[in-house]
Amino acid sequence: MTAPDDQDIDTMLAALLAPPERPGDRGFAIGVERAIDAQAAYAHARRRFWRSFVFEALAVAALLAALWLLSSAPTLAPLAGAAHWGLAPPLLLILLLWFGTQRWRQA
Repeated sequence: MTAPDDQDIDTMLAALLAPPERPGDRGFAIGVERAIDAQAAYAHARRRFWRSFVFEALAVAALLAALWLLSSAPTLAPLAGAAHWGLAPPLLLILLLWFGTQRWRQA
């Protein structure tokens, strides 16, 4: 009994493991392209959301700092109360309600 040559084994394995000959699947390619486009659109929307969120969070922080400074002013001390936050909660509530309505309006 003779052992097959390595070249013959390689040729046989290449023939057995080769993908079948057939035309390309156009529907699959279109589906992959759509998935890539959807993923890119989602990534863009996500970046836009986070950029907007950070900007608005900084704006709210600046307004809170302004409210705190205003509530500690001597002319507004009777309105602020002992804790220097008597004026801030109602104004903060108005600000948060406005912020929420702006978010819903954009959606």
